[in-house]
Amino acid sequence: MIDYVILGIVLNDPMTGYDITKYIEISIGNFFKASHGRLYPALKKLTDKGFLTMQEQPQGGRMKKYYKATEGGKAYFLEWLASPTDFRSNSDSLMVKIFFYGELPDDIRSQRLSECALYVQQSLLKLREIEEQFANSIESDRDYFEIATLYYGIQNGLNSLRWLSHIKDKKSFADFLRE
Repeated sequence: MIDYVILGIVLNDPMTGYDITKYIEISIGNFFKASHGRLYPALKKLTDKGFLTMQEQPQGGRMKKYYKATEGGKAYFLEWLASPTDFRSNSDSLMVKIFFYGELPDDIRSQRLSECALYVQQSLLKLREIEEQFANSIESDRDYFEIATLYYGIQNGLNSLRWLSHIKDKKSFADFLRE
């Protein structure tokens, strides 16, 4: 995942490794972490593969390395971004993809968001089936808290559907918070 994140960040503007790390912290840092120990080897690997260019520039008495995606790197990144998502993988990777969806054409972005909504709807159906089986069988604290996690999943699914519908239509975020 780190490779795609790096390529997405330096798709259009060159950045140093430090700049990339800071950008990750302030943008996707609430669902994706990139330590220096992961970032710098990935920068080297992507450069070696020809997906990044590296240019050294003097700054403040030091030479700084600036990285930018090559045409091959852009193509590699956009192919991944446009590809269908494996929803069984963790939700953080989905959020990383959605973060970069502004790079996709409207039709592909809409299709991917619809696929995500369909997956959430199917998951909600399964959770509702489980709810029908167990929701009325609370006999202990253990049962209660086990069922509480079921309702957490249902609520998250409902919120996800609402959010996905909202971003698919590119509605105002102020409106989303008022709904």
